Amino acid sequence: MRGAAWATPTALLAVGAPAMAVSNGGCQDPGTVFDAQSRGRLLSGAIGGVNLDAVAAIEGAHAQAVAGTPTDTESAALTVSALQAIQLNLGSLTGALSSILDLVAGQNAGVVNQFAYANEAAEGVGTGEIGASGAVNQSTGAITLHAGDASAPTLGTVDLRSLLQQATGLPGVADLVASVSQLQLQIGAVAGIAEFDSLCTQVDEDEVDRDYLVAYLRLLVASDVVGAITSAVPATLNVSTDAIWSVLQGVPLLGSLLSALGKNALTVTATVDTNALKSTPIPQSGNPALQLDLSKGTVLIDVASLLGGAYQGGISGWLNQQNPNTRLFVDAPLPADAVATIVNTLANDLKTRLTQVINVTIKAGNTTGTLPTGLLVQATLASLLNGTATATFVLAGIPINLGAALSPLLKSLGSVVETALNTLFAPNGAITTALSGLSGLLTTLFGVLQGVLAITVNAQNVALGSMPSYYRAISPSGRYDVGALHLQILGIANLLDLSLGRGSVGENTPR
Repeated sequence: MRGAAWATPTALLAVGAPAMAVSNGGCQDPGTVFDAQSRGRLLSGAIGGVNLDAVAAIEGAHAQAVAGTPTDTESAALTVSALQAIQLNLGSLTGALSSILDLVAGQNAGVVNQFAYANEAAEGVGTGEIGASGAVNQSTGAITLHAGDASAPTLGTVDLRSLLQQATGLPGVADLVASVSQLQLQIGAVAGIAEFDSLCTQVDEDEVDRDYLVAYLRLLVASDVVGAITSAVPATLNVSTDAIWSVLQGVPLLGSLLSALGKNALTVTATVDTNALKSTPIPQSGNPALQLDLSKGTVLIDVASLLGGAYQGGISGWLNQQNPNTRLFVDAPLPADAVATIVNTLANDLKTRLTQVINVTIKAGNTTGTLPTGLLVQATLASLLNGTATATFVLAGIPINLGAALSPLLKSLGSVVETALNTLFAPNGAITTALSGLSGLLTTLFGVLQGVLAITVNAQNVALGSMPSYYRAISPSGRYDVGALHLQILGIANLLDLSLGRGSVGENTPR
């Protein structure tokens, strides 16, 4: 089934079209009881050569209803510190698992909960199995994250660069690893829940419900290409004094003022406040597909905004509306000309920020003192372009009020300065050249995401789509799994084959 819309404070299971289409099998008479089981496990699979399913400290919740135990409820919040005791042992990848998979501890949203409920009875109201993990209630297994949160909580990060360093023989990986100093997948809160209530061990499509939540996915990339963009921004712009002189002379009264002072008295400077340029990411808000942070040398890619269109923050509706076993960048592909589009958008955002941090001074003569004659304009380029800057014009001690002519004059002056800025963004301009390096990096990254690093949402067995191979190993006949997110590096066993936010029900055996 597709993911829920997550529009209520407590999102219970949102039942849509089930993913499965199998016929009932192993059906029993009413009143039959079962050895029944369910599981809730936040982390499953393998990472860095470690089989997580064999690590008792993170085994999650496993409920078993057997003879003498008609119902069983288990819940356990994963202890983040447990990851620190797990040692990686694949190739040159060594150290604690927490150095690769870093979960955020101490969150109020309970994003590391694990829940399982099993009942020997079947086909009674609320008597089936529930397996859930992630942002779920520890007493019911229901998904509990509020979609209206301005900032959804983070589950944690995966250090993809360290993992990919073990896979440089795969297509495009060596080039990617060489071009980045950091590559992280930032994972928002996740949850998976499965429910099952049937007299059959092989169930019909309306007798198992599975749902999932992935709040957001973001790729954090640190690379020298960001430093090249910073270096491409000059300290000052080369503004044409002749063009400024021409604009000023075209205004009544100012022409006389300038003639009295002479062209050589006019000075024009346009300096870039680099500290202000770096003070906040570009753009600062709006959940863009790509956000540039010049102070940290990073770009942040919001996967949902990139693949599904911009959203307003919090939990992504797009990520939670995907069919079972949707592989991002493959089943949900990049838009046409994605690299060119997001780099062009970034160029426009960068230019807008520059207009806000370029300080322009236009001066001739003096505007203070005894019977001064002169002009002084001190403003940001943005305020010139929108005609809101302040300006002082004085002729023989008498202020000149340009009235309605002031705003058009300021905009004309701003256009001259903007012409100098535009040269940086011309086809062979310094900033355009630097941004081409970013384009190359993104092309390499997206190639790896399409062919090597499989990111699957709503991962399920016995379902439509291309099931991650890991689910064949963990899901025997009669067990029904859902994982909110599955990560796999294709081509190298046990390097990364990680299921996050998993719930499963079954297999059940009649007694």
